[in-house]
Amino acid sequence: MIKKNIIFYIGICILLFNSCTKEQLSSCSTNKRLADCLDFYCGNVVDLDRMDSIPEYASIVTEQFNSVTAENIMKPNALHPTRNVFDWEEADQLASFCQASNKRLHGHTLIWHKQLPPWMYAFQGTKSEWEEMMRDHIFRIVDHFKGKVTSWDVINEAFEEDGTMRNTIWLKNIGPSYIEKAFQYAHEADPDAILFYNDYNIVLNPIKRKAILDLCIQLKAKGVPIHGIGIQMHIFNGFPENNDISKAMDEIWNQDFIIHISELDVSINVNGTEMPVAPEKDLDIQAEKYLYIFKAYDRIPNAYKFGITIWGVGDRDTWIRYSSNRDDYPLLFDDEYQPKKAFCTLISEL
Repeated sequence: MIKKNIIFYIGICILLFNSCTKEQLSSCSTNKRLADCLDFYCGNVVDLDRMDSIPEYASIVTEQFNSVTAENIMKPNALHPTRNVFDWEEADQLASFCQASNKRLHGHTLIWHKQLPPWMYAFQGTKSEWEEMMRDHIFRIVDHFKGKVTSWDVINEAFEEDGTMRNTIWLKNIGPSYIEKAFQYAHEADPDAILFYNDYNIVLNPIKRKAILDLCIQLKAKGVPIHGIGIQMHIFNGFPENNDISKAMDEIWNQDFIIHISELDVSINVNGTEMPVAPEKDLDIQAEKYLYIFKAYDRIPNAYKFGITIWGVGDRDTWIRYSSNRDDYPLLFDDEYQPKKAFCTLISEL
């Protein structure tokens, strides 16, 4: 079992990938590893239960990517279930896997308005007590993974679509300074960690993007250690337009922020119509969209490239199906973990 012996499983994963999927990948006219086609990190989100129970999933994660983001086990409700108790077991297993397989580990996420433990929602206290609670939460986690986690999404999704700050428990009880303080606490715990602000619709919504960028610029000018911005990039075949993707990247790196395309998937069923099988024409468009994103990212200066993280391995794993309750096929591998046109295009064109 991977939760019992994750390091041993790495060798099995590599063997399975080479023996079971080499013939399948030959349809792409190459057996190249995706991460080897790039001069920046290429990662995926990882779920330990799937790593344990689905050999094809584990093989792809192990063989194709050199960076890992935990899907859920490093979120607040998983790591900090009660005020005085931290649960490190699964996250430590993932960290061991990454160290043994020479993969970078990105921490997601320290402060969010979702997936918080019940005790945080129920917490009562003065502003200073809220600050101390938040500091303890951040400091203990970042310090525990110091030297194992390269980077953190310190703040996740703090802005509304109209550019105003989201009315989270953190804003209500600490005020707007909670963002600044969170970055300071994380930096205090691990001065070597790369720290990100992470959000969705950064490309699609220029109002939201401006609000996020303005705040990050202001805080950075004050000496707050905000190193980069995570562009989640949950997008669709038809939008945002390609030029808007490049424009958003340019606006961010031109303000001296590292860019992480942190949660990439490309939906082909925006209208939620019945779609038991992915249409070939949509998969062709999807492949071109993925290729454009990778090429546009590669054009930014190397100093600002943190990497691209795909948000899911096979289409059966996508959050879209259970979150939006619709048929969709947004990832590089299909429901049976066979490579799709998007994957084949990337390894043949990059």
